[in-house]
Amino acid sequence: MSFTKAAANQYISQQGMSKSIKRMEEELGVELFQRTSSSLQLTDYAECLLPYAKEIVRNWRFSINDMNLLKNTNNGSLHVGISHGFVNILPTSLLTEFSRSNPKFTLRMNEYSDYELDQALISGMVEVAFCIMPVDETQICIHHLHRENTFYMLSENHPLAQQDSLDLAQLKDELFMGFGADNKGHVVFFERCREAGFEPKFAMMSQDMNMINELCRNNMGIGFYVGDKNRKIDGIKIIPDTRWEWSYEIGICTYKGRKLSKSAEIFIDKLKNWT
Repeated sequence: MSFTKAAANQYISQQGMSKSIKRMEEELGVELFQRTSSSLQLTDYAECLLPYAKEIVRNWRFSINDMNLLKNTNNGSLHVGISHGFVNILPTSLLTEFSRSNPKFTLRMNEYSDYELDQALISGMVEVAFCIMPVDETQICIHHLHRENTFYMLSENHPLAQQDSLDLAQLKDELFMGFGADNKGHVVFFERCREAGFEPKFAMMSQDMNMINELCRNNMGIGFYVGDKNRKIDGIKIIPDTRWEWSYEIGICTYKGRKLSKSAEIFIDKLKNWT
């Protein structure tokens, strides 16, 4: 019951949403909303239209799903989505095993921000997604969960780089680098900083992990690393937090309203071995 929220959910402007509603009302010849300065309410006409509208949307999604399945069958492609920055933790051995065991299928992988990935899965742009939790479980089915931890990423030349762990309060005067508000960990980090008594300052927001690594290496700020803390990255130290564990749950997910292709079923079954 908010044009503004509906527009944000559909990634269009509030003005664009209002115009779309206005055009629909003109086409139908009735008002769908009773508008006041503080609220919206459905009219009797809208209450009548609503169940039919839901059925139209449902059938549209089914038709897109069936066409996508047909495309997958014809071109042997499985479209998989992943969140920015998580390429390094994907189970490459399982992906390789899947590809070798199913040479007729081609994996097509695309990166998205965390929230964009959820929408890409729901809309049918990808059939399987490595989603960062939480997700809307009324629409998204979680087939398998994998947990990873987050660590600080510092230049080897940073004064704190020789410590075994870092207390967040030690970093109140530091500059950080991250993926921004489209990353589900962004809010968590801000809340933890406020609990530690400061507002974090970001030198840069970027979806490019290679750029963040390079700037960390050059001591331009502190980044975040998800994965094995014992991994060696040239010129960079990976250090845990002293007091809290910042874990990520990554789900192998599909959209509940869509029948899976054979390639997706095989892929998911293989990836369930990701420990």
